[in-house]
Amino acid sequence: MDPYDQARLRKNHTKLLDNIESPHLVHYLYEKEVLSIDDMERIEAKTTTRDKNFQLLTMLPRRGEGAYGHFVAALKDQKVKVYDEIVELLEKTDVSDVDPKKFLSSSSSRGGASGVTTYSRTANTMQVSNTSIVHGSGNIVINTGSGCTINRYTGVPPAKPAGRGAIRKPPDSRK
Repeated sequence: MDPYDQARLRKNHTKLLDNIESPHLVHYLYEKEVLSIDDMERIEAKTTTRDKNFQLLTMLPRRGEGAYGHFVAALKDQKVKVYDEIVELLEKTDVSDVDPKKFLSSSSSRGGASGVTTYSRTANTMQVSNTSIVHGSGNIVINTGSGCTINRYTGVPPAKPAGRGAIRKPPDSRK
């Protein structure tokens, strides 16, 4: 998502948390392929409206370039006065002070056994969600579900696995 759109969401986070009804928006975002079925289920699993809204708002910046535009379109589509006011507020939000380098640069790719892989990178951190393995730019990222391991190699490919259940012998140090 564009850093300026992320800033608009961040600067209006509390207003959005308190004034949107995520179930109204989630199905629209699913139709536009911004959210997956898993995303919808994750949002709906939350017990309060505020928690559902929080889950949606934290997912949006990691859903690619079109996510913000579809979110605004979903608000407009509802034809609710408070949503029209929110759209106006988002559009009028001053983002001239935003440093684009401080915001997530996100992209999506397909990979791994679990389907959609979404990863976001900030200055020194990479966050991975809903993923088994992602390959790219010299990194192999493996998500364990509760966290991730990042293996970085430069020019030397990783060793091939010995096979399922195989035991590797340590290198012979007598040579």
